[in-house]
Amino acid sequence: MFSSFNFKEYESVMSNNGAFKGVEVDLMIEILKDWQQAPGQPYTLLELRDGKTLVAFAIIHQVSGRNFTFDIRFIVLDRDYRSSTAIQHLFEMIDEELLKKIPFAVIRIEISSVKKESLGENALENASYCQIGHIAAYYGENDDFFFYIKAIFRNPPDFIKISKPFEDALSSAAPLEEIHTQEENG
Repeated sequence: MFSSFNFKEYESVMSNNGAFKGVEVDLMIEILKDWQQAPGQPYTLLELRDGKTLVAFAIIHQVSGRNFTFDIRFIVLDRDYRSSTAIQHLFEMIDEELLKKIPFAVIRIEISSVKKESLGENALENASYCQIGHIAAYYGENDDFFFYIKAIFRNPPDFIKISKPFEDALSSAAPLEEIHTQEENG
């Protein structure tokens, strides 16, 4: 199965990206070898090509013990395609792939400043990911840690907008001084 799979092609895109270190390339190769043995178990590989040229790819996997939560282990864009819409197409492919199988999903990505910048300006935000975590200088000077998350739905629910949380519950609650009076008299 996949005997003609070209690992060097993926190494080349990672090298041309400029944000990945040797050990990360080695880890990606090991993950691709696992994927090659059993695609989709636990890793899914998505790739974007310009003709025959690999320009971007993502490796995602389902989080252990979670039916609807997925991590993007690697998302890599060739530096020559940063000014294109390639990364947005790849994010769309991730959403489509997951929604083919399940009705909704939560997608998480942990990423460094350097890797985030390698995807292009605001790439994660433009793909509707929300930053929920940030640690300055986690990977070193000028290389922060970021944690992003996104929820996707095959049939999006009609969310209601709440201007103030618990607004209705608060209006019917007794004022604080009335509660203290009740406790003192009780």
